Amino acid sequence: MIQPLDALIMTLGFEPGPLIRSVASHNLRADASIIIFTPSFKDERAERAYLEFKKICDMILKDTSINFQKIEVDLTDFVKAIRHIRILLSKFVDKRVAFCFSGGMRALSFAVFVAYLLLEWRHRPNIEVHLEGRSERLIIPPLNEILKVNITKEKSDILRILLQHGGLSAGNIAVLLQKDRSTIYRHLASLLKDGLIRQKGKVYELTDLGLMLV
Repeated sequence: MIQPLDALIMTLGFEPGPLIRSVASHNLRADASIIIFTPSFKDERAERAYLEFKKICDMILKDTSINFQKIEVDLTDFVKAIRHIRILLSKFVDKRVAFCFSGGMRALSFAVFVAYLLLEWRHRPNIEVHLEGRSERLIIPPLNEILKVNITKEKSDILRILLQHGGLSAGNIAVLLQKDRSTIYRHLASLLKDGLIRQKGKVYELTDLGLMLV
């Protein structure tokens, strides 16, 4: 038996049709969330598409208590955009979720997809991409399962400390985390190899890749 979804997460383009078909084709809980990501810049076509989408959903979901959330994403800084989306998506990692990518907002769809890849999901999300100008969709396999970065709690703590304090030496990190310096050096070497931090003299700091993980 297919369990109902707790959330349907979408990117809005210029046509509401693919999103409406996605809502109609999924089994949503009566109190599920529908998350619609849009770019922060104003576009009359996208706004019209959202209003039409919301109007139709209000009719077909009138007997439910679905929670609609329209979330604007600033795409001028791609790393910050992914962090923003990742933080929002992290609230749903224990839920049953489906993603629907549609429309011409390619940068937005890419940012949401990258954020999805950076998270560990308790239940494997359904990923569908709607083809532009066609009433067809592609089902995407769970790529996040094969792209996982081996981030242990200790490494995650180092990334978090670097985010909070900026550049730090290995000694400072060891003191802040109350860990043996040799252990910290080992984790730093691994994080350097994965491209999540960089070293400037004795100081370590986050790269853009590392920033997206914390």
